[in-house]
Amino acid sequence: MPPLQHSLVGDAVMVNQFEPLVRMGKAGLLEPQAAKSWEVSPDRKKITFIVDTSRKFSDGTTLNARDFKRSWEDGLRMQSLSNNSSLADVFVNLRGVDKFKETGTISGIKTSGQDMLELEFDKPIRSAIEHLSGLRYSAYKMAGPVPIGTGPYEISENNKTLMLTPNKYYSGEEVALRKVRIVVLPASEAVSRVKAGGVDIVLFAEKANAEANTLKEGGSLEYAYGQEGMHLVVNLNGLPGHFFSNEHHRLAFQTVMMRVFKNSPNKWTKDFQTAGFLRDSQSYLPFQAGRIDEKEAQRIIEDGERYIPELLKASAKHPLLIKSGTGWDWLPEFLRENGISVASKSQLDLEEKDWLGMLYKTFEPDILPARASITEVDADGLYHLLGRNGAIFSPMLGRKTIEDSLEKGRKLLDQKAIAEHYKNVSREILKEVPYVHLGYIYRKIAFNPGAVRIKPSLLNRGNFGLLSFEPN
Repeated sequence: MPPLQHSLVGDAVMVNQFEPLVRMGKAGLLEPQAAKSWEVSPDRKKITFIVDTSRKFSDGTTLNARDFKRSWEDGLRMQSLSNNSSLADVFVNLRGVDKFKETGTISGIKTSGQDMLELEFDKPIRSAIEHLSGLRYSAYKMAGPVPIGTGPYEISENNKTLMLTPNKYYSGEEVALRKVRIVVLPASEAVSRVKAGGVDIVLFAEKANAEANTLKEGGSLEYAYGQEGMHLVVNLNGLPGHFFSNEHHRLAFQTVMMRVFKNSPNKWTKDFQTAGFLRDSQSYLPFQAGRIDEKEAQRIIEDGERYIPELLKASAKHPLLIKSGTGWDWLPEFLRENGISVASKSQLDLEEKDWLGMLYKTFEPDILPARASITEVDADGLYHLLGRNGAIFSPMLGRKTIEDSLEKGRKLLDQKAIAEHYKNVSREILKEVPYVHLGYIYRKIAFNPGAVRIKPSLLNRGNFGLLSFEPN
């Protein structure tokens, strides 16, 4: 269900079936998808879309503006799988959203005729259109118990295997891969399955770098890299009553974590010895508003050095509970080597749904390392993760000063003010430590060149679409 999408894996699958109004194009610029055009008012409080009514759902019915209004309002009625509604990034400031439970509709979403769709906001959101490029804002409709979309494929499920067949009413370019199965495999097995001939394409191949690099020497595997697609972070649970509600503990922990990179890169843990990892302590990329001088960032990080004895003593009394999925096996041993006690009940082999449930709903662990998508070029993209109404925000990461700054920042329109404001956000993140930012991961797809090839088009930052491939 598009309005319930809250995970990277969900996005990778559903992008083949559903279409939002706009998408991030080949040059990193927004371009039309289910909308033919749009217009934004000078005060950024009104956006008018012209919906592409030539597009059709996979049952043959025509897309219209009311499909978006219905999809969004139905989505806001659903029980979210994350802490906030997956639509909250944009819709929290819609006119009339505060009366939605009473009225059953949102006055700030208006339709006119078949193709005109208007969004009216009480407060401007500078990057609203960028957020609306997210899969979760797609139009969908129900065909019996199954949601369908206007995208290139129809998806059905059988025993945890997804079957993708072409949407015969799709209005875009004809799909080249006519019959596709998507299966779930452990990262340690995925690349070997390509070598064995049972798998042709591996999404999230960055999770299997060690084996993939070895296999590449045999010539049976090729890669497609995107840009920096994910933040690699160690989340710290700062909720009241938890270990990291103490700001000294957070600052000290951040300082200790930087010891991972004190040696030359060839001595880092193997998970970071890959062309797909970019070491970086800051939450904004070098070209983004909010980037501060690296020496200043380092001074803030080093400020936690004075609290390390306090951290070690406290962890001896309260060993730290770590929970996450695979790929973090090195972390407990690293912490122990640096004098930090780790709870024996720590677990680093959880399925994604289980550790996401802890992140969004139950909040048990002290430490929950994870990856988070880079969603927009605008600095407001971080609202998705750290804003109090962000779609993937977790109360574990809630730090009031950061939340307040992000609320203020998304309304700014002056470019100079934007740059200076988000520099302060960068400083607050390093001081409040919702997470320790280890670096960025380049999105990576591995594939068997004997079976498929990439079409001669540029992959964007987070492209998972099967339209990028054709049979070889």
